[in-house]
Amino acid sequence: MFTQILHIAWDLLTTIVDRVLTPIGILFAVWQLAKYFSPAGLRASLPASAMKAPDPKDADEDGKFGSRYLLVQICIVAVGLLFAVSTHRALLWLNRRIVTAEGPANYRIWPSPAMFWFFPGFGALTLAWPIVLQFWSDFISRRAAYSFNYWWAQSAGYDSTRALERLALILTAPMGVLTILLLPTHISLRPHDIRDCKYGIAPCKTYLYSDARRMTLFNAVDNRDGGIVRGAGIAIDFKDGHRWTSTEIGDDTETVDPALIETLKEQTKLPLHHARSEADIPVLDQSAEPNSR
Repeated sequence: MFTQILHIAWDLLTTIVDRVLTPIGILFAVWQLAKYFSPAGLRASLPASAMKAPDPKDADEDGKFGSRYLLVQICIVAVGLLFAVSTHRALLWLNRRIVTAEGPANYRIWPSPAMFWFFPGFGALTLAWPIVLQFWSDFISRRAAYSFNYWWAQSAGYDSTRALERLALILTAPMGVLTILLLPTHISLRPHDIRDCKYGIAPCKTYLYSDARRMTLFNAVDNRDGGIVRGAGIAIDFKDGHRWTSTEIGDDTETVDPALIETLKEQTKLPLHHARSEADIPVLDQSAEPNSR
């Protein structure tokens, strides 16, 4: 009973977050971005005049730094790509390590790799130049790095470095926290039950094979607008009215892995029904006896 109450409370909380708090948060973030990252706002809050003036020895003959601009841009792109790819791979590795540490399973459904691209992507956009500038300052020439940074700020009309740092604090840091909470996400088909962990702060749900009453293979998923999208999967209805589906965290695919189907057949001892989409699966008749158990 307590577990059911906890699940109901969590479902209510996620609904409030999705439909109320998330839109409010997006509107607030857009307002803050418009306020702090408009040209006028940047010039007012991040004046380039507060930076150290460049040393003439580091400038070109015309007193500018244009000869280094292309090289700096190439370094920023290279560092951004390296940051994005390496961070994404590290997150996937951590996800696998955390999940496999729980113990053996007959089959596992991993979260879509796309779920772990948000933090690497935002990080590459907001941290690449500060990383290049820091490396340039620490290992090559602090004076030259600061001189170029000043020239770039003067050319743009605001301190672009501090603007990126503030953007990283507002967007990239929260995205990193949300990504860390995604690391335990997985579905494990264990010898006696299904362990479904969708998010770090949400309690994992456990479904006993012995409580399964119907298993259905569907070929598409209905989105919120009522349209059909690609995403074949398995749905299992349990005697308490809950329905588990295999498509909630994985990639959208046109077919279901035969190994997943065979594992569920073996564990539940249920026949496999078929439906066009998940929405076409009727509500389970609780008075009906389980099929072929």
